[in-house]
Amino acid sequence: MVEAYVFISTTNPGPRAACRTIRDLPGVVRADALFGGPAVVAIVQGADLARMDEVIDAIVELDVVMDTETHVVRPIEG
Repeated sequence: MVEAYVFISTTNPGPRAACRTIRDLPGVVRADALFGGPAVVAIVQGADLARMDEVIDAIVELDVVMDTETHVVRPIEG
C-alpha cells in the first residue's frame, strides 16, 4: 500500500465543501480543513503508485480545487 499527504488549495468559500466531497472519494483515508494555507489536507492510499495517482487525479478534477501538492509517505520502521 502506498500512502501520501495531499495539500489542497481551494476556491473561496470552499474548504468545507471540498473536505466533504474529498472524503467521499475512494482511496481517501481522511481529509481535514486547515487554518492558514493550504486550506485542506487529505491522506490518500492506493495499492501502488498508479492507483494512488488515480485518487489524486480525482481530487484535482474537483471544481473547488485550485492546486495540490503531494508528499508520498516513506515509512520508517522502529
